[in-house]
Amino acid sequence: MPHPWRSNIRNDVVGGSVSAAAAIPLAMGYGMFALVSLGDEYFANGALAGLYSAFFAALVSIFLGDKMPTVYAPRINSTFSLGASLYGLVHSETAVLRAHSIGLILAIFFSVILLGGFFQALFGLIKGRTLLKFTSHPVMAGFQTTAAALLFLVQLANASGFEETKPFTFSTGCLL
Repeated sequence: MPHPWRSNIRNDVVGGSVSAAAAIPLAMGYGMFALVSLGDEYFANGALAGLYSAFFAALVSIFLGDKMPTVYAPRINSTFSLGASLYGLVHSETAVLRAHSIGLILAIFFSVILLGGFFQALFGLIKGRTLLKFTSHPVMAGFQTTAAALLFLVQLANASGFEETKPFTFSTGCLL
């Protein structure tokens, strides 16, 4: 009869391998999507950023004692929000951002990410997640579905071969 720890190690390795097989492509894709606003030359950097984020999120979760069977990878909602924020910084009409290089934009972008991580840690310490149980399931499902639909629509133009895309806007004469 094998020792109990040997069977746990085998299960842990299999579970970790399955988790990595799911998390690695997701992390790479989301990283590329988040940095696509910088241009095609940053595509590989986006893939690396996604891999690093998945790796370090898993390490931090393990060191903090998380025992949940969760796949640690970036999520579509946060990726879409970060991508939109970076797009806004890159295409900003602000003179300071126009005058400086991409380095300033990336410094601002990653400062926002660090500030977001600080607030997440703070909300975790004060047990802020208990407020999420009051958010209805349809609201959360609608938010996630909208993010997925917008991601699909953005990629639809690329898959169809269109060279130029138009933003989704309403005209001033449109009444809803």
